[in-house]
Amino acid sequence: MEQAKDACLRLLAVRARSRAELEKRLGEKGFRLEITAAAIGRLTEVGLVDDSSFAEQWVHARHTYSGKGKKALQRELRDKGVAPTDAEQALSMVSDDAERARATDLVRRKLRTLPRELDRDKAVRRLVGMLARRGYDQSTAFAVVTTELDAAGFARISATGPDSSANHDGTEQSSTDDGPAGPDTARGLSRDTAALARRTRPEPGDDEAAADLVRRKLRTTPPDLDRTKLTRRLVDMLARRGYDPSTAYAVVKAELAEAGR
Repeated sequence: MEQAKDACLRLLAVRARSRAELEKRLGEKGFRLEITAAAIGRLTEVGLVDDSSFAEQWVHARHTYSGKGKKALQRELRDKGVAPTDAEQALSMVSDDAERARATDLVRRKLRTLPRELDRDKAVRRLVGMLARRGYDQSTAFAVVTTELDAAGFARISATGPDSSANHDGTEQSSTDDGPAGPDTARGLSRDTAALARRTRPEPGDDEAAADLVRRKLRTTPPDLDRTKLTRRLVDMLARRGYDPSTAYAVVKAELAEAGR
């Protein structure tokens, strides 16, 4: 049992881990189930393994420093084997106002890198997609994006020039080039952004999207795969999707460390 405890302590020295994570890693190292249960039970008694505390730490860190929304955090806690009750309690720490504020900060940062001549509709789709991939619900994402684009003075580019609202015959034009303005315009754009939120392939250059691709791939790779081979395989996957080698390597290295691989 002592060897199993030492293995757990080495893993916990890197970062806090859930009980399920420790059970999985000890199993991969060849420890028998009864030895694993005894070692983790002992560490639980002294407070070193606590799924409730782990979930709270995970939510705080991933929301504060990685900008993750509740949907993404809920999925991550489920992947870590955290019970729904512990996950729900941890997620309750993130209020709607806090989530919106974090989404606003992400959009403002992204806006600094967008070309000023970018069509407004394309900017909306790009920004809503970025928030969707980080786990923000579509309604929050769309509300934050439209507010921040208005505040930044992002004008829509059309055939008659920026912010043009009239056709050549003087009649009012909608914001989508699909016909005259009307009550369905907002709903149409909302449907567009909802469709984008369901996209699985990210835009090249988005580090968070690259990280999401790596995490998805890691779920299907053998746990005993050589780290060098695994790194090469993941970097090649990102390169094929348009990411430059330096970005791909940095993302893969970070995600492998996070996964303890």
